[in-house]
Amino acid sequence: MKTKLSVSVIILLLYLPASAQQESFSKNSSVVKQNQEINYEPVYDPIPISDLNVTGGGYNTYFYLGDESGMYLNDVWADGKATLVDGAVLNGKFRYNIYKQKMEAVIEGDTFAFAKPCELSVLQMGEHKFVYSTFLRSDREVSNTWFEVLCEGDCQLLLRRYIKYRVTDGDDDPGNDKLYRLEEYYTCRGEGSPDRLYISKKLVLDSFQNREAEMFDYLKSKKLNVKERSDLVKLFAYYNTID
Repeated sequence: MKTKLSVSVIILLLYLPASAQQESFSKNSSVVKQNQEINYEPVYDPIPISDLNVTGGGYNTYFYLGDESGMYLNDVWADGKATLVDGAVLNGKFRYNIYKQKMEAVIEGDTFAFAKPCELSVLQMGEHKFVYSTFLRSDREVSNTWFEVLCEGDCQLLLRRYIKYRVTDGDDDPGNDKLYRLEEYYTCRGEGSPDRLYISKKLVLDSFQNREAEMFDYLKSKKLNVKERSDLVKLFAYYNTID
């Protein structure tokens, strides 16, 4: 490759139909081609998730398909940079394949996906900032994924996105099937792992530990709605200014 990495980043070549990208593939002899075919995992029933819009003191479980989506956060490549754990920086174009949970990159003509995202400390893609972290899934399984950083500070507000594939009519035509995107909020303190944040006023205020009363006053004075992402970000931004 033309870009020298101080950390060994193993890359998987992505097949893209554009002729310019095909030319760049031939220049890179250190990559392994990745099959273009996508093996979806069908979801035949709605997905039970915790209600992000519940009122009161708790949360309910209900069935929700998610928002209809494509595979990517954005199909268009965005300018950005990937910072490795040793401080080295890779500048290029990036896009986030939510379905496969992979970050794809075009750097100096080489097109690839990061096979060892744990070697990246942060990835900035346009206005979006991402970190890769271990977390505990709702089924209590330990997993790894990309989180978007919505608010930085001592208590970070993170957003996890994932996609499910649903067979819509039970026929043999996959063209009728659809992808659905779901989102979950998480908080992360210091070097700890992200913790799931269920969105109700009480549970959000509880996440501020011993500052609940002060944060309630701020939320009330600013007329913030924790169900609105922009207001939730403002709430965490204020919390992170408190000594």
